[in-house]
Amino acid sequence: MRRILLFNPSHEMALASNAAQYTPPKQIQQMEADLCRLPLLWAEEGDVVLSCGKEAGIETVLPSMGKIKEGRGIPAPWGWNKSVRNRFLRLGVEPALMPSEQQLDMWRSFASRAWAADYSSVLYSQWNDGGIVPNHVRYLHSQADYEAWMEQYGANPYIIKAAYSSSGRGNKVFYSSPLTSYSLPPFTSHLIDTFYDKLLDFAMEFEVTSQEVRYLGLSVFKTSPEGRYSFNYLRSQNELRGMIVSLLPNAFALDRLISVHHELLSDRLMGRYEGIVGIDMMVVRGGLIHPCVEINLRMNMGVVAMKLYEKGVTSLSRSLYGGQFFYPVIEDGKFYIAYTSDMTSGQ
Repeated sequence: MRRILLFNPSHEMALASNAAQYTPPKQIQQMEADLCRLPLLWAEEGDVVLSCGKEAGIETVLPSMGKIKEGRGIPAPWGWNKSVRNRFLRLGVEPALMPSEQQLDMWRSFASRAWAADYSSVLYSQWNDGGIVPNHVRYLHSQADYEAWMEQYGANPYIIKAAYSSSGRGNKVFYSSPLTSYSLPPFTSHLIDTFYDKLLDFAMEFEVTSQEVRYLGLSVFKTSPEGRYSFNYLRSQNELRGMIVSLLPNAFALDRLISVHHELLSDRLMGRYEGIVGIDMMVVRGGLIHPCVEINLRMNMGVVAMKLYEKGVTSLSRSLYGGQFFYPVIEDGKFYIAYTSDMTSGQ
């Protein structure tokens, strides 16, 4: 059966809300409307792409670009949450073709930074090979947790992240001082980690099914110092691996991490979750790897870049894939989402 593809970059915001009906900020609504055809970049023959904004409910067939009856197909959004499930229900998709609300509750817990912190602890408990940074990742439930972390590590600088966020949103970098202390907002939880001198961002991409965990490959990308996403490199797997290994004393830790992450994901997610898992990492000064900066249980730009390279795509039509303010770009071997100055100025 064909897939119904949907680009919903508001996914993490909807996860944080956990509401059956979530309305993202206007800028994100505009992004979803402008980039509704983006899934054409990873669609396969027979798939359909669900439009957003004023054209909500219109599906696009490959390759004829015609319309088909709504509700026919297996939903495949960028990311699963209760709000997007409710949207597919309104379009007439059968509940049996989607994760249940109980499953989505479980998937939401897997997507939280609390689960990522626990995952990191398990990884480090099984690691005796060197080549990675010490584990300073902790999930803070209270001001006392924060003060205990500061007393133990005294890291300067350090980074605090919201429980649910993406593309660097919700991240704040701090510099410790004997005269100042960060106060956690009441009734909220955060992840805390040392802020490293980063040399390179990269990720390992996996796909989890009911039967197996499949390693898809590496992606290398660029972010701001605080972690805001900039672009992905469009290069072969050998070239991407070379970019990473060139910054390491040897390739052992990288190759070992592929195996360890595969084992952990198989143990903790197989039979409980189905979809893409991207594990963000980085090489830091001194040739060490941070093995688990983020865990994204959704489609991501790294996988899109991988598919674009495999298809030999070297340019993109703004008129076909983009809209009024947001549009995808391939330039100098890099893939990213661009936006106009009018949007940033609020006009």
